[in-house]
Amino acid sequence: MTDVTSLLNPKQRFMLDAIRDAAQESGISAYLVGGAVRDWLLQLPEIDDLDFVVEGDAMALAESLRRRHGGEVQAYPKFGTATWHMNGVAVDLAMARRESYPRPAALPVVEPSDLPTDLLRRDFTINAIAMRLDDFTLIDPLGGQDDLRRGVMRVIHPRSFVDDPTRMLRGARYAARFKFALDAETHLALEAGLPYVRALSGERVKYDLELNFEDREPEGALTLLREWGFFEAAGIPVPPADSLVHRFRRARAVLWSGEWPVETLHIGARDLLHAVGWGALTYNMGQLGIARWVEWIPFEHAVRDALIDLGPLSSLSSASFRARRSRLSELLRGFSGLSLFLAYLFETNKLKCDALLCEWKDWRWVKPVTTGDDLRALGLPPGPAYGRILSRLRRAWLDDEVQSYADEQRLLQRLIETEGM
Repeated sequence: MTDVTSLLNPKQRFMLDAIRDAAQESGISAYLVGGAVRDWLLQLPEIDDLDFVVEGDAMALAESLRRRHGGEVQAYPKFGTATWHMNGVAVDLAMARRESYPRPAALPVVEPSDLPTDLLRRDFTINAIAMRLDDFTLIDPLGGQDDLRRGVMRVIHPRSFVDDPTRMLRGARYAARFKFALDAETHLALEAGLPYVRALSGERVKYDLELNFEDREPEGALTLLREWGFFEAAGIPVPPADSLVHRFRRARAVLWSGEWPVETLHIGARDLLHAVGWGALTYNMGQLGIARWVEWIPFEHAVRDALIDLGPLSSLSSASFRARRSRLSELLRGFSGLSLFLAYLFETNKLKCDALLCEWKDWRWVKPVTTGDDLRALGLPPGPAYGRILSRLRRAWLDDEVQSYADEQRLLQRLIETEGM
């Protein structure tokens, strides 16, 4: 098997070497832990995240790294952890710790400990393997390597999901990504944790669900969560498994084809993936289902408003889309670009989809040549008639009643006469 460092990019390798050297100088033991070790053992082509445990003061070590090499450090004193950012790479450093939970689904209370105790606090055995930085020796007291070979997800203790039900979200992500299965005892532990799902804060659920949305095929984890009863325990309806699969496949196809101009939505790539995930879970699930998510999850305003809009958007009847372009634009003009995009991804009626795309790409931006200033210049007194006239001119352009400025002027003259001005 290749050395773990061969999977790191040069920036990651520099930071790993810097942490090893700084720990040795400080006389403390440092270890690479969690996903990086797991992914190396699975012989994946690259390692995304580097997480380190030190038997000592992780925040002080991070600060010494910043002083020596630069970058920025974000410390979390409550948990004895720190993140060192440098050259676009972020690595997490944590003190080896013991955790206790004051109540189910609460954040843990931590105290300093050693590596064996730290590994016992983790979610699954496959994530409880450490590598000593001094000599790259593997430390695997819980049999994580055997579980990796068997393709098994196994919790470390039976109260694991009671203490932290977000482990269900992570478990679904790993099980789907690696095609692993839960063992029987882990299934029982999961069932014991389901009553505490709703006790989770919305921030924690949002964080882990959105990590699932960033996976290559999010539908795998979401269908597992549905099968395991996570959403039912949360009291929130979600689409059937086959619909989730179809929706994410459709979303990938649209994003790859470029048929919707996503750059005009002015939303970052990660935020767009998150919005797509939330849309896939909520479209056509009714206002009540959407409201339950909105009450629980602290959405960014644009995403929250778009999800709320999906209720009325999804309920627009197919018959209402057999109308003139001006009427269709009138139906859709009040919806944001993000809400139109999400509806376009997950709507099954072609007439409706065509209208959603045309509204955002073309119709919304149609305006008459004539402006309010032009009407004022013609001697028309300002008032509600301005809106009626300009709206009528816009509809005429949309419906091909006028196709030139001359056509618009002739229609304008008739409208002025109709208004009795």
